[in-house]
Amino acid sequence: MTKTQLSFLAERGGRIVRAPNGAEIVADFGNYAAECDAFEHTVCLCDATGCGLLRISGNDAATFLHGQLSTHVNALPVGRGGYTTYNTAKGRMLASLFLWRAEDGFYALLSDDLVETIKNRLSMYVLRAKVVIEDVSAQYAYLGLCGVTANETVCRMGIALTDGDVVQKQATMIMLSTNRVLILAALQRLRETWALFAPNAQPSGRNLWQRAAILAAIPTITAPTSEKLIPQAANWDALGGVDFNKGCYVGQEIIARTRYLGHVKERLYLARCDYEELFAAGTPVYSSVFGEQACGIVVNAAPDRTGQVMLVAMRTVAKSDTVHAQSTDGETLTLLTLPYGLDS
Repeated sequence: MTKTQLSFLAERGGRIVRAPNGAEIVADFGNYAAECDAFEHTVCLCDATGCGLLRISGNDAATFLHGQLSTHVNALPVGRGGYTTYNTAKGRMLASLFLWRAEDGFYALLSDDLVETIKNRLSMYVLRAKVVIEDVSAQYAYLGLCGVTANETVCRMGIALTDGDVVQKQATMIMLSTNRVLILAALQRLRETWALFAPNAQPSGRNLWQRAAILAAIPTITAPTSEKLIPQAANWDALGGVDFNKGCYVGQEIIARTRYLGHVKERLYLARCDYEELFAAGTPVYSSVFGEQACGIVVNAAPDRTGQVMLVAMRTVAKSDTVHAQSTDGETLTLLTLPYGLDS
């Protein structure tokens, strides 16, 4: 988060805490229960930092990205986006991305702790292609609308959004999933963008925004979980983040083989527990089926009304057993119903 956005939200009642990675964040606006209430009944205007932004432009940008990422980039029209992934040659997710096409190129939204790594790795393969990759993260303020009336809120502004739509008005509005809209505002327009939405929304911190993504079961790969999962283990295929009909891309052979020649042995699950201290990304989880060997990892976690909710990638055979975090006799996790279906 830029100091500009941090100071701006703090002036409006944002409670600043230090995250596990040492960064200062606006956790909430002093009443997390009220933020959860608003999410369930109306709409919240959230601090949506924690992400970074790459711009990929040039005459060869589409062809270049099509050969690197897991979705059909060439077919993506201006004003549309979707989930995709950048993988190792062994099919492991380096980063989860939301990629959209704009008039001036492509934009890739990803975890802020992976921006430099992914920029540098992509740049290694540009060679003679007419492609420019830029980190434009610091040019924007990151706000989010989430809650049951988020769609109605943007509709009242004369903007009709469906999942994956990207619209440029007073700011760039991106429908990441139903009732979850990311707002990218030029940093100098943060004040007026906040004023546009705040009168009809509950001010909320990053915790609520992360909770919304977790309840939608849409994971974010961060530095601790980079190269740990194949896309199917993060349910990326269920989210439209893998195109099994496109041509070659990095990691395709392993990802396709898992789909066509074998059973998916690891999946992403939505879970909660009463333990208050958030589990860090990469925390191991255990079940008696695997004894002392971990059966998976925590991918993301956020505070719930009490305790925490989380996304856990783990072996599918463990879902019928009691699952513990951190150790074989650690905190017990309760698995919740995913908001979407999964293929076997």
